[in-house]
Amino acid sequence: MFRRKPKEEDPEATLARCIVLLDDIRAYRRKDTELIEGYFSQLKKSRFKEHYDMWIKARPSAERIVDMPMNIPGVKKMIGTLAWLKVANRFSLVFLIFFIAIQLVPMWKDVLGPHPFGGNGFLYATIFVVLVVVSMNIATLLDYRIRKKIIAYENQTMDEYASARNKMKECVSKMMKSLAKEAKRSSKGLEYYGLVLYFDDYDNIEVVDKWRPKIMGLFKRSYSHYQVVPKLGSQ
Repeated sequence: MFRRKPKEEDPEATLARCIVLLDDIRAYRRKDTELIEGYFSQLKKSRFKEHYDMWIKARPSAERIVDMPMNIPGVKKMIGTLAWLKVANRFSLVFLIFFIAIQLVPMWKDVLGPHPFGGNGFLYATIFVVLVVVSMNIATLLDYRIRKKIIAYENQTMDEYASARNKMKECVSKMMKSLAKEAKRSSKGLEYYGLVLYFDDYDNIEVVDKWRPKIMGLFKRSYSHYQVVPKLGSQ
């Protein structure tokens, strides 16, 4: 199967990305472990190569967490449906933009005539907009249902996955220590090394902000995001 190759970037940025990815996995966010492998492989070629060896030992735990949703009855099918919906929504948005352009750009009237679509272009565009909005909301609701099922399963199996999640926590704490060393000898300032994480219980971090993200800008989610920077006194 074809896998995306991570874009080459500064080792500090790659280290920060790996921290965020393992924090995501600890929070049961669906991630591609092959893509994560690619980022840690970049660290292997840098001054942070010890974290590649750490990842090799931690990868089975990461894969166990990532594969967890597939053990929940019905969720695998829902995830597949959601993936297709997201693809369909992207194509629908592109088609909608093209359709509206036909109505507004004079050049298309020269090609298709003064009344394309039998003069009902506005009606068709309105119907299509409604369908796209409905489809996007269905995708949002489906994602919400998947999350609810996963959260319920998490609560039932908390002890079963505790060791794997603690392994992610241990790895993030070690990488934050390396990032703190970089920040201490750098002139870029702590803000440059800021990260947004799902957890605030790691070693070697300082929390500078906390908030609860919203669904569609209205309803607060049940979890928090933390803006953190490396703790310079942790080396």
